[in-house]
Amino acid sequence: MHYRRGFIIGALTILLTAAAPISSVSAKSQVFHSTSNATIESLDSTKYSLAVSTEAIKAYAEGLYTYDQNNKVTAGIAEGTPIVDKTKTVYTFTLRDAKWSNGTAVTADDFVYAWQRLADPKTASSNAYQIDIIKNGAAVRSGKKPVSDLGVKALSAHKLQVTLAQPIPFLKQYLTGASFVPINRKYAEAQGSKYGTSAKHVLANGPFIVKGWTGTNDKWEYIRNSQYWDAKDVKLDKATVQVVKESATAANLFDSKQIDYAVLGDNNLQRYTGKKVLHQETTPTIGYVSINNKRTLTKNRHLRLALAQAFNKKSLTKNVLKDGSVPLNGLIPANFTDSPTGKDYRQSTGQLLAYSPKKAQVNWKLAQKELNKKKVTLELLVADTPQAKNVGEFLQDQVEKHLPGVTITIKSIPVAQRIQAEKDGKYDLAFGTWAPDYADPIDFLALYQSNSDLNFSKYTSTSYDQKLTTITDDLATKQTARWQKMQAAETQLIKQDAALAPVYQAGVSYLQRSDVKGLQLSPFGSIVNYKYVTVK
Repeated sequence: MHYRRGFIIGALTILLTAAAPISSVSAKSQVFHSTSNATIESLDSTKYSLAVSTEAIKAYAEGLYTYDQNNKVTAGIAEGTPIVDKTKTVYTFTLRDAKWSNGTAVTADDFVYAWQRLADPKTASSNAYQIDIIKNGAAVRSGKKPVSDLGVKALSAHKLQVTLAQPIPFLKQYLTGASFVPINRKYAEAQGSKYGTSAKHVLANGPFIVKGWTGTNDKWEYIRNSQYWDAKDVKLDKATVQVVKESATAANLFDSKQIDYAVLGDNNLQRYTGKKVLHQETTPTIGYVSINNKRTLTKNRHLRLALAQAFNKKSLTKNVLKDGSVPLNGLIPANFTDSPTGKDYRQSTGQLLAYSPKKAQVNWKLAQKELNKKKVTLELLVADTPQAKNVGEFLQDQVEKHLPGVTITIKSIPVAQRIQAEKDGKYDLAFGTWAPDYADPIDFLALYQSNSDLNFSKYTSTSYDQKLTTITDDLATKQTARWQKMQAAETQLIKQDAALAPVYQAGVSYLQRSDVKGLQLSPFGSIVNYKYVTVK
């Protein structure tokens, strides 16, 4: 989501709006000049949705767990190993001696307040579903129980008790998410509706303090937080961030030594081929076409199948994206997680919905008969970025070429508007990307539960919901059976029902100056971890 932990929307390799250039980089400076793929939409850890907001929140806030310099989960505010009961559902965490940027102590109540705020229906968080791992989480966020019933309790200032809805083998990784950072209750309540709306209305307990973000602007800074408990390991004095719209602009800023880092896309990759400053990685972020399962036309299963099989994914990744992305024929990406026997999930589950013009045409003929229509026109929403537009145009060309009678119109709008249209169900098709929070297939599968706030496809299936319940409840500690049930759920969602159309597993290409060391991208997307960055 990012999106989040959220969503990474549009194309992962796109750099959005341009900003004024900054002064040239000094080789001796401990200031790191970075770029972003969008402007922050919120610093409130309960109200963000875009990846850039995830990045900002993780820069200024730290939860129970975080990532070390090797991208491995490590203790953050949690100190030592938690005490776990025999049922493996009750955890008691001891908090280290940590402070907020105003000098007050980080307490267990700060976690209680933050998590209750996330679950509270009044907050209307798009990430509220994440609280379902906590006892009574689903009931609280749906308004069936009060927030006081959420399974999180401050036993003392530095003792936090967390009761889970069921055992979770990936809890540490899950709790690294931006949604689970603490919020200073007294400060947030004093700020009221202003909390998180600008850099002036948030407290930091992480490596940096956000400065200069007013709520809408395209430049801000991360200043080293002297109150951070691990400040000794933070080498940067400051990181500046500016939003850049065009990939070519980012390349020019990099060449003129005005920035140290930038994600790069499409046609500008060639000029750096073979150079040490160009880095490429394949990420678990996926590109997909969301299909509105409730729309008059697209609620037809055969039409959805036809659309999903009608575009050449290999041609898209090789000739349009050119950033290390690879075709994806399922919901779960490759090299994301392994089975109990050590086999990659995607490899063991197989290819569920591959490019096949012949099958697409068969399904289109069946759809024409069921809809009693020879021709249909569908609108495809894409973000207003060059690469998202390019992907949209490719999909449009492929579908119209292989499905005579189908007309695709493209509507390019700002990311926030596209997300809102999907939430409201006012769309036919929409292209976007999704970045996971933790390495377990359920992170993807749970999005399409009938009552999920992020189920933009409006997919509803009792049998699918039952599979998810079985996975999270009955099979929580039965690894092999749980794995098999997740495979069955994905097969139903993608191969049988075509609730959405997988497109590609995203690659990321970025420029990094050679004198920059310690720069890490999140294991789940292109989010930068600034804590370990140094500039020689």
